[in-house]
Amino acid sequence: MKALLRLLLAGFSVIPALAWSATQTLITLNSQPGDYIGQGLQQTYTPADGPFTVTTINNGGVRVSFHTPDYSHFWDLEFGPPTGRKLVVNEYEGAQTFAFHSPMRPGLDVFGDARGCNTLGRFMVEEIVWNADGTIARLAVDFEQHCEGFQPALYGSVRYNSGFKLVPRIGVGAGMGLKGNQGTSDAEVILSLSMPSSVPVTVQYATSNVSAIAGTDYVATAGNVTFAPGQTAIRITIPIVGDRLARGSKLFHVDLSNPVGAVIGTRSNNVSILDPNGIVTLLSMYGQPGDYISQGQLLITALDGTFTTARNLDNGVNVSIQTLDLWAACFAAPNNATLKAGSYTNAQRFPFQAPGLPGLSVYGAGRGCNTLTGSFNVLQANYDTAGNVKSFSADFEQHCEGFSPALLGTLRVNAKWRQLSVTDAVIDAGQSTATFTITLNPASTGPVLVSFGTVDGTAVAGVDYASTTVDVMFSPGEISKTIIVPLLSPTAGRIFYGRLSNPSGSPMWISQGSATYK
Repeated sequence: MKALLRLLLAGFSVIPALAWSATQTLITLNSQPGDYIGQGLQQTYTPADGPFTVTTINNGGVRVSFHTPDYSHFWDLEFGPPTGRKLVVNEYEGAQTFAFHSPMRPGLDVFGDARGCNTLGRFMVEEIVWNADGTIARLAVDFEQHCEGFQPALYGSVRYNSGFKLVPRIGVGAGMGLKGNQGTSDAEVILSLSMPSSVPVTVQYATSNVSAIAGTDYVATAGNVTFAPGQTAIRITIPIVGDRLARGSKLFHVDLSNPVGAVIGTRSNNVSILDPNGIVTLLSMYGQPGDYISQGQLLITALDGTFTTARNLDNGVNVSIQTLDLWAACFAAPNNATLKAGSYTNAQRFPFQAPGLPGLSVYGAGRGCNTLTGSFNVLQANYDTAGNVKSFSADFEQHCEGFSPALLGTLRVNAKWRQLSVTDAVIDAGQSTATFTITLNPASTGPVLVSFGTVDGTAVAGVDYASTTVDVMFSPGEISKTIIVPLLSPTAGRIFYGRLSNPSGSPMWISQGSATYK
């Protein structure tokens, strides 16, 4: 008893008895109206209704299968970690369709009774115990699935020889933030409940150092959140500190404590800070309005997917990027020459370019050009003695079918780059202004253009702030520009955004900053 008291005084949480029960095996499905898979019904299946099997499947995943004796009802539930990892007790946020998910994302797919869908959602593994032969001995998972990303949810639980009761558990998902060149930018982290609760649930959160240091890499942040009855996810933001130094990518934690109304499932998780100022691997693209390939800004980093480089048959370079979608970028010099640093104009669609012309093709997510015109500039193409790509750096401009809207992009594989970013706004209550800063790093020897525009959040243009759009030009050597947005009748807690678009002369890194009234 004294030991238990010491734990409580030290701030440790003890899971109450209501979180545990005798071992059980079951599947529960709680479908909201409009959910395609569950058809708006609540269903529970136990071994009395039919056999259960639990098997391991590709990429470290687990499948739970059930069917009634006459197969009038049958269900499969698949849960998987990011590729190369093992499924462990954790909160898995941002899950995508299992077997088709990005290698960097978890996979989830609950389907049955002849109904399936493309999936977005989350799941929490409360218990997973492996037998010596690699089979599953015990399993407890709660999940939330949204078909095609629509709002109606299918909530559910799996218990296999598990004593974990069906009660709401609070978890924190892994997060990611982009480091800017100055000021701060927002890292978003999702706190979630494993299932809806009929009563309010509160929990405290706080950041803690790992390799990232509060005050240098991020702003120490703590607070309380309350889940309203039926609410299962709350986003919190943590400011990431920007500078122009190459500090490297780092980690810190978000930790949960002092729950009321539920127990804690996943107590702590990582937040990754990506530093753009050193060696990077990424694809940054902006599709001008009307471009078929990319609708606006697209940024894919090495934390979003896997980058694979290869030499193509024209002695050029192909880079494939596997996220939820597959993307590819192909470059070739004229006349099958080895691709090297230089400017390549009058490019046509690879590998169908005319003799004597360079080849270019950037495509993905099921979208590609039948014909294209464009140009690209290779800053570096380094190969090992066997001819394999060691590092590659190229900027490109592509026009599908010869139309005017362009796809502007930058590809880096183990290379440095120049980038545009926008900070979160600094609020001056006395002057009633919100000041965003647009930065370029490093400076350019030529002009760089970008457009800035405000976008509503919970704050509304014309009511809370004055809508502002500005075209910004960096002259050679310039690295910083400020945009001042007048505040009208700001209300505490409301938020709007400053967004960059139409870059020319440099790709974008952080394309949106926030302005929050305190």
